[in-house]
Amino acid sequence: MKKVMSFLTVLIFIISLSLSVNAQTITEIEISELERSSKDLILKQLPYTEGDIYSEQKLILSRKRIFNSDLFNPISLKLSAQKTENNNFQIYIDAQDSGIFMIHPWEFAVRKTTGLLGEKFEQKIRNPQGNGLSYLFALDWSNDSYQEYGLEYLGEKGRIYSFNFRDFDRDLEFNQQVFKSKGNFYQFSLESIPTAEINNQYSLKFQENDYQTNNFIQKQQYLIPEYNLRYNKNFSFEVELSHAFSLNDNFDDFSSFKLNLNKEYTLSEKSRIIADFKGGFSSDNTPLNYQFTAGGFSKIDGGIPIRGQDYDFAGTKYIKNTLEYHRMLWRRDLWGVIFIDNAKIAAADTEFEDLSWENDAGLGVIYYSFLGPIRADIAFDNGDSSPKFKIGFGNSF
Repeated sequence: MKKVMSFLTVLIFIISLSLSVNAQTITEIEISELERSSKDLILKQLPYTEGDIYSEQKLILSRKRIFNSDLFNPISLKLSAQKTENNNFQIYIDAQDSGIFMIHPWEFAVRKTTGLLGEKFEQKIRNPQGNGLSYLFALDWSNDSYQEYGLEYLGEKGRIYSFNFRDFDRDLEFNQQVFKSKGNFYQFSLESIPTAEINNQYSLKFQENDYQTNNFIQKQQYLIPEYNLRYNKNFSFEVELSHAFSLNDNFDDFSSFKLNLNKEYTLSEKSRIIADFKGGFSSDNTPLNYQFTAGGFSKIDGGIPIRGQDYDFAGTKYIKNTLEYHRMLWRRDLWGVIFIDNAKIAAADTEFEDLSWENDAGLGVIYYSFLGPIRADIAFDNGDSSPKFKIGFGNSF
């Protein structure tokens, strides 16, 4: 028995010695000089410190957190690992502070132009003191008008804390029913990036409205916790859960669930197909001003894009499918798009099988600039109405 124990002791010692020899330790983290932000602000985002074991996954997570912080110019930001002679690693971070009002003049010009076309102006004042605190403000002068002010603070390990106040005045029509809602909300949010594939967002909102339908005004007060999970690796997956606690006797509590799945299929170097599925449902007693809305290019307003339709659908449940074919044009940064949307959005007293599919189609162009993809689309509703046009950053589905 003693011989067996001695053998196991020696074996464990050899294995531990081998692991220590093969371990790839981070011996140095070097950060370039910054004009405004402190180096500690960057170090707090990293999932490791000097002396920790190196892994490629942690380097990817570091890059994602620093990009997401919105503190540094993404065009010039470089994060790399270099192997030393002793089988260890040195981490190099070459960063420049982003502009207080913009990352790049072209980005500012394009983003503001597209926003103004939608009767909206939003701006973040990025980290003016270099301490991770940024300021937010927004103004909308459409029929869904609002004024919003907020603070955003970058904490440790990619955590972003934000506080927003919005005063709004909505005068809209969905399903041939006009409603008005005037009020405000206070919202506290926490965003975290625990892994390179996962993004969590938790929020708590207090909202009060003067809600008017058919010239009858009621007071709404809700406390709304919400959770949002985004996963992105071989495919994109997003789920959102919320529950509204009514603080007065005029309205009941209600819950909401949303789901989004997105997958890209590469056909060749010059072509690909993107499939996107969206679905959601809420309680039957959800007030009209909290129901799902859909139509047009409504993604930026929190709605479900049905790109050829007018923005006039509302309901307590929806399903939407999108299929896009992308083809490279005469240069690698310019792609053409053909897309099809089909969707159903149903009121509380309506079943999906009682509704016809809303089918739209259209064409688009994507330019992959150094600021990110800039996309222009035109969509049609079976030729029954005037086409809808949209230009902006990112996808439109």
